[in-house]
Amino acid sequence: MKRRRFRTNLRILLRRPRVFLRAYRWALAFLLLAAAADAASTIPDIGTLGYDIETHPAMRFMMRAFGPLWGCILGKAVQVAIAVTVASLWRTWCPWLLWLCGLTYFLAAVSNTFRLL
Repeated sequence: MKRRRFRTNLRILLRRPRVFLRAYRWALAFLLLAAAADAASTIPDIGTLGYDIETHPAMRFMMRAFGPLWGCILGKAVQVAIAVTVASLWRTWCPWLLWLCGLTYFLAAVSNTFRLL
């Protein structure tokens, strides 16, 4: 029986990032814009509600280590890096995972802005 190789974009992301950026430019642009909106809408809530409003461990750790502003920015950068790395593991699902993660960040920004949850 012939062994099938696991198809991944991780090698492309690590060795030729420009190819990865060109291939998924719209999904990555939406992901970055939505992540920036989520971070911008999270920062004011941290001052009023405290660090415990954030459920993601990377965000909470960074905010406690670097303060509310820089911690939120660095924590969001870690989240986006993890999301891109995990999405790149599945070649066929990569664009859909990036769009879905961007949509999640967008909905989180809307929820933070209008205090829905």
